[in-house]
Amino acid sequence: MPKRSDFEWLEDRPDWIKNAYKLKLEVEYRRTHGTSFQLLFDRIMRSVHGDDYSATATYGNEGDLGCDGFLKSRSLLFAVYSPSPYFKLAEARNKMRTDFARFEECWEIPKQAKQWTFVVNYPGVHPSLLAIARELEERHSGLDVTVWSRYDLTQQFLIFARIDLVLPEFGSVERKARELAPVNFVPEDTTLPSEEAALTYRRLSARITCQKEEYDQLTNEWIGQLCEDPLPWMLVHCQFLVGAMAAVGMVGSFAIEDPPLRRLKFETAIADFAWRKYFKTAWGVPASLIFHEDYRKEYPPIGNDVDMLFGVCLVQDALTVATIRMHSRITGLWENEILEEVWSHVTDIKIHPE
Repeated sequence: MPKRSDFEWLEDRPDWIKNAYKLKLEVEYRRTHGTSFQLLFDRIMRSVHGDDYSATATYGNEGDLGCDGFLKSRSLLFAVYSPSPYFKLAEARNKMRTDFARFEECWEIPKQAKQWTFVVNYPGVHPSLLAIARELEERHSGLDVTVWSRYDLTQQFLIFARIDLVLPEFGSVERKARELAPVNFVPEDTTLPSEEAALTYRRLSARITCQKEEYDQLTNEWIGQLCEDPLPWMLVHCQFLVGAMAAVGMVGSFAIEDPPLRRLKFETAIADFAWRKYFKTAWGVPASLIFHEDYRKEYPPIGNDVDMLFGVCLVQDALTVATIRMHSRITGLWENEILEEVWSHVTDIKIHPE
């Protein structure tokens, strides 16, 4: 068996090289779905596992036999899910159960398969998918059931990919990439207002890093634009709070559907009257976007109430910062690192005109 010292590993390369490959993956994640994402998944697996990984294809009426990829040394079968045009949690849960049923039908467990992994083209793994994995795992002795997200794919690539396997799949990195600063952008395939989103990111970053002068300047810009046209800001503030909730939900630092209200209110520093009037809507709208029919708490609609619209925007802005801070204190993660994760969710979760 070859030793680790026999190869060059991406993990040992300079940070600017690893960051360039990470950016390549992030771009590919955003522009692939369906078969194209499965092909990207195959390239990542070959970069990490080489010949130990086998891509699969459908054949006639038999289809793919419930297997989108196979890792021979671990008897590990993959089912890959990347819907078009965008990810819906309820559909992902149904697809996971359907794919597993096909896997059970076609493979002898654990003789032929010791692990089944559901791969989703999404920034992280929702707890409900992990719960399904545990439920499915209990059906078969000797079988592990896991769920991988983009985060898991990227981490495995950055830590375990071999340079000789990476180059034919993703090419080399030009030296000029060393000079590139990190870029935060809003993709074109979403109706999220890009200028408002960029200003919000810069403003939150200034607050988290205690850049008071910049924060005050950006806050003045924000208030002026909010008063002029609140509708695009409603989308942006809701999306940022969705991103903060998603960051919390992927780790489970607290329950989004039933948050610790006293602690959350303390972190927001919102006046009592504003909390009573706007919190249920400010929190309920993004929570219902995440949990869909599973979020059962009622909240007042915004409707055509301009006062309600302004109030919800202001409270959602405060709740985003409060959620990041609570998540940081519970997990020990840096607030600026959490903001980067929030931004990835903001840009990954698409907003469509309908």
